[in-house]
This record gives sequence, structure tokens and C-alpha cells, in this order.
Amino acid sequence: MYNKIYERKEFMIFQVREGYIVYNAKKSFQEGHTHLKHFEAAKTAIDLVIRKKIPKSTHGYYLTSLIRLSEDDGYINKIKELMESRAQKGKKDKYYNSRNKS
Repeated sequence: MYNKIYERKEFMIFQVREGYIVYNAKKSFQEGHTHLKHFEAAKTAIDLVIRKKIPKSTHGYYLTSLIRLSEDDGYINKIKELMESRAQKGKKDKYYNSRNKS
């Protein structure tokens, strides 16, 4: 299938052409895998899921990846709450310098 390059507990990282696939062997492949571009991000995702830690500053794609890898409903709900609160805040306006003449 793929070249497994890392394994920790039930998690495995496979190297593919576009980056890396992280897979939780306790879940079906369709539901328990995610694609990440960097090896360190893949290892960090595994560590976060094992320790049930939520990163403070990450994008929605990475948070969705953590949800796909985790089996813990409480952890998944906390991540979803964080994603919802970020969506409600919306994007910040771009900085506009009123002194700058255009």
C-alpha cells in the first residue's frame, strides 16, 4: 500500500507523493485518516490526539484532522466548540492606514 515511516500506539504515518497520511488503526480508514503536507505536523497531530490537547493557533483544516484521528467524544466536542467560536467571530478587517495617501 504505502510506505509506513512512523508508528506510535495505534497511529501510523505513511509517506505519499503529496505529503503524509496519518491513520488511526482503531477506526476505519475512511473515517480515521487525514492528509498533511509536513512530517512534523503529522507527528504533532498524533501527540495532540494522544494527550488530548487543543492547539491555540491553528487553521480549521488541522483541527478537522484532529477530529478525524480522535476517538474521544469529549475531545472532539471541545475542538468543534473552538471551531464554532472562531466561525462566529468572523474574519478581522484588513488594516487601513488613514494617514497613507493613495
